[in-house]
Amino acid sequence: MIQEEWQAIKNNNKCYDGSFYYALTTTKTICRPSCTSRTPNPKHVRIFKEVSDALKVGFRPCTRCKPNLMQWRGYKEEISNQTKLYIETHFKEKYSLKNISDTLNKNPHYIQRCFKEINGITPLNYLHKLRVNEAKQLLSQNCLSIIEIALEVGYNDSTQFSVRFKEHTGVTPTMFRGTQ
Repeated sequence: MIQEEWQAIKNNNKCYDGSFYYALTTTKTICRPSCTSRTPNPKHVRIFKEVSDALKVGFRPCTRCKPNLMQWRGYKEEISNQTKLYIETHFKEKYSLKNISDTLNKNPHYIQRCFKEINGITPLNYLHKLRVNEAKQLLSQNCLSIIEIALEVGYNDSTQFSVRFKEHTGVTPTMFRGTQ
């Protein structure tokens, strides 16, 4: 094994993903250099240029880094995407990180950390952003009252709705409607 490859494995360097893969003779798994599993003992590591070469000799893909799925961007991104999908589907309902956690079968604190690391905002801020965007569309139609729009997009009252709307747009819902 080349020193450069070992450093990439040791440092979980994503830059080397796709240029080589490493297999562990102890677990019979093959990983990307960026795999976040425990750093292996170098004497148990074999290097392969292609995943298929390792599969042919009896190694199986790691369930953590999924080297056989090139489009896969990482476990945290997968959790983040699942969380986004849940929020987009249920944004009009009462928000609870516990509901998301129960649905995804993951720790709520881990979901929160992954989402923020990948998206730069918390799941709750993402939820408010979706609700405000939906409210903007409803406000431009001018057929519902502010309270009806607040309830329609998932807020319990117009005050909470107005505060969140102004945080995200810089204007109140009434002022926004007046510019439409």
